[in-house]
Amino acid sequence: GNTVRTIESILDIDAMITAGATIANGDIFQLLEIPSESIVIAAGAEIMKSFTASCTCDIDFGGGDDIIDGAALDAAAGTYLVKGSNGEANIVNTGAASTYAAESLALVGAADTIDVTIAGAAAATGRLRVYAVVVDVSAAMTEPAVAQRDLI
Repeated sequence: GNTVRTIESILDIDAMITAGATIANGDIFQLLEIPSESIVIAAGAEIMKSFTASCTCDIDFGGGDDIIDGAALDAAAGTYLVKGSNGEANIVNTGAASTYAAESLALVGAADTIDVTIAGAAAATGRLRVYAVVVDVSAAMTEPAVAQRDLI
């Protein structure tokens, strides 16, 4: 059968700066590759090291904010980000209107990425772990061209 799996990636600002990168306010980082024919059951993020004061983040497909919206990144390590005013962190459907209800968010027809946008200030330090629970809903098997009984 098809798999349900958790994927994760770490956005390590310290390592990027050490490697010579320049981080600017509003930068978008493509972190999680979501395969085609998948459903994202839940997604969220954990602060592993506090970011520069005033830094916030949005997490979504296409640089949007439907998973995490405007979460402060200067909280202590071990803090899981809350959804914010527009987000749906760690839940797909609340039973009410859900931002994940859009087909483009819940069911990924073509391969896509879940992105993190860092805003509010240019990050000079910080580490963020982003995760998603993904279900493969592609065809698990192919139908035979002819049934075995037709060969008798």
